[in-house]
Amino acid sequence: MREARISVVNSVTAHIRNEEWDAILNRAKERIRSVGRNKPDLVLLAEIFGNHPAEMTMETVAEAAQTVPGPITEELSALAGEFGTYIAFGLLRRDGERFYNSLVLLDRKGKPVWTYDKVSPMAAEMVDGGISPGAKPSSFDCDFGRVGGAICFDINFAELGEFYWRQNTELLLFSSAFPAGKLLDHWAVRYGFAVAGSTWYADNRIIDCTGAVVGRTSDILPYTTTVMNLNRRVVHMDYNLEKIDRMLSRYAGDVLVEDMRDEAVCMITSLKPGLEVADLIQEFEVETLPDYLDRNRRVRQEHGGMAVPIWS
Repeated sequence: MREARISVVNSVTAHIRNEEWDAILNRAKERIRSVGRNKPDLVLLAEIFGNHPAEMTMETVAEAAQTVPGPITEELSALAGEFGTYIAFGLLRRDGERFYNSLVLLDRKGKPVWTYDKVSPMAAEMVDGGISPGAKPSSFDCDFGRVGGAICFDINFAELGEFYWRQNTELLLFSSAFPAGKLLDHWAVRYGFAVAGSTWYADNRIIDCTGAVVGRTSDILPYTTTVMNLNRRVVHMDYNLEKIDRMLSRYAGDVLVEDMRDEAVCMITSLKPGLEVADLIQEFEVETLPDYLDRNRRVRQEHGGMAVPIWS
């Protein structure tokens, strides 16, 4: 068991371009204070929630962009320190002469500790707005688990999801304008990590790594908190069931296995604090899902089939 309380806050609407930045920021702060009563480990806000330009031009982007630290960062840093929570928020970010569509993570004391830059901005962001695509990202180890980031249009590019999967990411922070619908469900089920989404729409979801919706916002309740066990891994059933059976016998009562037969995988969950599923997989030589798929790719290529490059 490695429990995490994950909160999603919706503070903007699809009509964000018609609102004053101060009004959106004040609404976000008010709702973070409200959800702070749940004592979250992490609070997630939407894409460029507080400094989105009215139109996407190089001039408006340059005028709107903020550095880290900067005004929005400092406002949210105070709240992170007050509630002892990580806060992740979308920001149109300036770094020297470059501009990025970023997800900034503050630690429990309010210190900026990690930044994810959107690796696949839309063409208009790059061409019209002068926004640069981010470099190859990395996951970040919070004290409750390993997180990765994706922003809006990123969700269309499976190589990013597979990249995080291979980094053993446990929670994807999806900060977006659009809700992404079934694309989020697909990433959760395919890559075996939980997904928390905060968007410009009222209906935002937290999805666990089985694809189940475990938290949701609405027009009535614009924030939610879900308690999750992040100490879980998806593995394929092939060649692993006998090993998993031995695992269950040795760690009776401390490990659960969920049958996800429709996808031909199963979920290994540790219920014991300090007993990491990653260590169990190594102890019983369980073949991970990425390793199993890679092995099939290699055999396919050896038999004259297609070779698929992996972003590693």
